[in-house]
Amino acid sequence: MTRIKPAISLSLYHKPWPLSSAIAPRLDTTDLVDEEKTLDYHPDRFYPARFGANSTVWLARDLHRWRWSKEKYVAVKLNATASPSRQLPIDNEERILRHVLELNPRHQGWHFIRKLNDSFQIEGVSGGKHSCLILDALREPLWVYRKRYIEGFIPMTLQALDYLHSECHVIHTVLLDLKPDNIMIRIEDPSIFEEHALDEFHHPLPQKHIGGRVIYLSRNNYGPLKRPTGIIQLMDFDRSVLTKPGRLHYGAIQAEIYRAPEVILDAGYTFSADIWSLGVLLWDLLERESLFDPHIPEKPDEYDDAVHLAQITSLLGYPPRSLVSSGRRSSMFYDDNNTQPLSRNISFEDSISQIKGEEKARFISFVKKMIK
Repeated sequence: MTRIKPAISLSLYHKPWPLSSAIAPRLDTTDLVDEEKTLDYHPDRFYPARFGANSTVWLARDLHRWRWSKEKYVAVKLNATASPSRQLPIDNEERILRHVLELNPRHQGWHFIRKLNDSFQIEGVSGGKHSCLILDALREPLWVYRKRYIEGFIPMTLQALDYLHSECHVIHTVLLDLKPDNIMIRIEDPSIFEEHALDEFHHPLPQKHIGGRVIYLSRNNYGPLKRPTGIIQLMDFDRSVLTKPGRLHYGAIQAEIYRAPEVILDAGYTFSADIWSLGVLLWDLLERESLFDPHIPEKPDEYDDAVHLAQITSLLGYPPRSLVSSGRRSSMFYDDNNTQPLSRNISFEDSISQIKGEEKARFISFVKKMIK
């Protein structure tokens, strides 16, 4: 067999665009933008892709395609820091995604998990390794999408979690970020990516140049829907846990306002922690504000475990003794009689204002099965 020379082979593929001659407007160097606003940000921790708190996601053209085929765009997720925040290997997300991708594609929830196309590693400026994942490019996070159209979201999310839990034995652990960022919506028309890529090429967004670094503003809104789409994709598995039924895990997981009581008490968590998070999210999506407000007036920007537990107790009643007795942190919040001061009175019935009558009653019945 005659081998084709690389030069001839490459000529059959899509070619990279030339460097853009457009000059991006400059931002004021004294104004904090994007990743500079994240907690404990320091540029030395990050691979110099110049964006992202824990990772950076870039829209990229797939050049490994025949030149006569349509353009295809993918998302490149680059872990910004070579040192994970927890004791997890750098390839944890890749390992989880390959496991989820291969286990049971026949399950209906398989279609609602973001797929891994490829992966590679690059060396950082300090010698550490940064993993790069090639993923399906998606439209927008749920917090943007919910302003447009939310029908069909709940069943698909439950199917995705059912697949992770029952088939893959994976606990997502960070189903929700401070906003519902880990649930994304698929694009309704792939040509939208091409339009926005060309627009950035010819009319780049303002940039901030400081200390030899460039900080790029995000393009994270693709505008009004061209046609309705409701296909969700569950994503971000970098802190997910591969487990076995009946096994408990310990440590802090989940965004604080979505944290389950067994996580706060460090009593051991399993798949049900994901369901708790989703139940709280459904209430937040409906009411457009948080079910829990775990802060004290003196420090409104700081999360408080005790206030959070008190609000949960006000909503659901006192926890079972078995939960309190198994919590490694329970003595910080409960006395010998399993009591603690209560916070403001919370009830599902009084806190739901967007729906009424039978619809309200059915929603409460549904959510109570998840938040318990």
